[in-house]
Amino acid sequence: MRIGIFGAAADVQCKAVAREAAALGADTLFIEYDALDRGWPLSMLDGRTFYLGAEVDDIQGFYLRYIPAPYAPSMERDGELVLYEDWFTTFMHTRERASYFVAWLLQLAHRGATLVNAPHAASVMQYKPFQLHALRGVGARVPRTLISNDPAAIRAFHAEVKDVIFKPIMGGAITRVLDEEALERLEDVTASPVIFQERAPGEDLRIMLVGDEIVSSVAIDTPEQHLDFRADPVYSGGEASYREVRLPESVQRFCREAARACGLTFAGIDIKHQGDEWVFLELNSSPIYLDVELKLGHPISHAIARSVVEGARGQK
Repeated sequence: MRIGIFGAAADVQCKAVAREAAALGADTLFIEYDALDRGWPLSMLDGRTFYLGAEVDDIQGFYLRYIPAPYAPSMERDGELVLYEDWFTTFMHTRERASYFVAWLLQLAHRGATLVNAPHAASVMQYKPFQLHALRGVGARVPRTLISNDPAAIRAFHAEVKDVIFKPIMGGAITRVLDEEALERLEDVTASPVIFQERAPGEDLRIMLVGDEIVSSVAIDTPEQHLDFRADPVYSGGEASYREVRLPESVQRFCREAARACGLTFAGIDIKHQGDEWVFLELNSSPIYLDVELKLGHPISHAIARSVVEGARGQK
C-alpha cells in the first residue's frame, strides 16, 4: 500500500514521516504543495483524480504538512512592503490553485480517507479566538483575553490587567508587549481587531499529541527567555535545548479534549508553566517538531506515520 504526503519531498519533516511509513510497510507519494505553481499536470475527471498523469484514488491515508493558501505578491521598497503592479492576476492564480488542492482534500475527507490533519481542522486553527473558546470549553486555564479594535476597551483592559501582550488573530507575527509606545498607537487597531492577553509567566512548554497519545512534552530552554520563543535566534537557529516535562493527568486530559474539540489528530500545544500553574496558549495543526525528535529521540514522526498508515489500512 501507499500513503500520500501533501508538502514537499525536500521538507525534513515530510522525509521523516515517509521513512517511518516505509518501516511500517507503506510507500509514499509526495504531493508537492507548489505542483500547480510549477505547471505540473493535475486533473479531476468525473470523480477520479490524477497527479502527474497517474490516478491516485487508491491512496487512503495522507499527512498534510502544508496546505497552499492564496497570497498577494509583495516586495520591499524603501523599507516598506509594496504589492507588485500585477498583484491581482497573481493573487487570483494562487487563489484558484489553493481552491483546487482544498477541494481535493475535502473530497478525500468526504469519502472517508484518513487525513492528518483534515483541512477543516487545519483551517480552523488559523483562528485563535476559536482555539481559546475550545480550551475554555474543556476547562483548561487560558490567559485573560480581550479581542478588540476599540482603543477605549483596550486601555481599560490594560489598566486593569497591567502586564499585557498582543498578537494577531490569524498569526503570522510574533507576540509583543503592550508598552507605552504601543498604547500611543492604539488608533491603528480600529482597522482590524487584535488579541490582547494577560502575560502568562513561566517556562515555555511544547506538547506533541497524536490521537490520544502524548508523544512529546518538553520545556524549551534558551540562554535568554523571550516573550515569544520563536523570536529567539538561538531557537530559530536550531540551538535550543529541551527538557522532558511530566504533565499532570489533568493537563494531559485538557490536551486530548482540546485537540478533539478542534478536530485535530496531530497537534502541537503551547503551554506556560510555573509552579502549579499550567496556562494554555494555543494549538498548532502543523507544528515544527523535528529538532525535539532528533535531540531527545521522541517518536513523533513514527506516531504520525502510524496514524496515517493504520487509518489507511482500516479503509481497505
